Amino acid sequence: MRCWHPHDAPLFKAALDSSLPELQRWIPWAMNEPSQLDLLEDRLNGYRDDFFGGRSALFALMDPDETEVLGGAGLYRRVGPGALEIGYWVRSDQAGQGFATEAAHAMTEAGFMLSGIERIEIHCDPLNAPSIAVPRKLGYEHGETLVDHAVGPRGESRDTMIWRLTMEAYAATRWEHCSC
Repeated sequence: MRCWHPHDAPLFKAALDSSLPELQRWIPWAMNEPSQLDLLEDRLNGYRDDFFGGRSALFALMDPDETEVLGGAGLYRRVGPGALEIGYWVRSDQAGQGFATEAAHAMTEAGFMLSGIERIEIHCDPLNAPSIAVPRKLGYEHGETLVDHAVGPRGESRDTMIWRLTMEAYAATRWEHCSC
């Protein structure tokens, strides 16, 4: 896992394009794909700007040789003061191998290293069983399900599960929940 770089655009495009049916089922931004390479380069530059500006931290999940993007993960400052949200996606042909769990674990570790962070959340659709498995494995607690809270990729109303891990719970059980 490492920061995105604009030169990753062709690998990013290959991962997105090969996974569009699955990504578009769950992730609204995927409905805007496929994108041209120059637009993906601009997006990756934006990710770097957001990282260095402290707005979000998005990372590429790469294979060991860095010849293939396996997915992406990030920390977002969009759930209120003292909190972060983790997001993740995995290339369809790499699903089920623990990459999302490993990435979310790393994001959790990194998030709680930041000053003032008391809570980290993972939001997901209640119908997305693989995504739900990630916070469960990492010791997050299901806080609530917001009914008709989100707009799905095709404009439909969607529920949102909110999983939370507090700094206190994390410190008490830091190593219990990771199978990484």
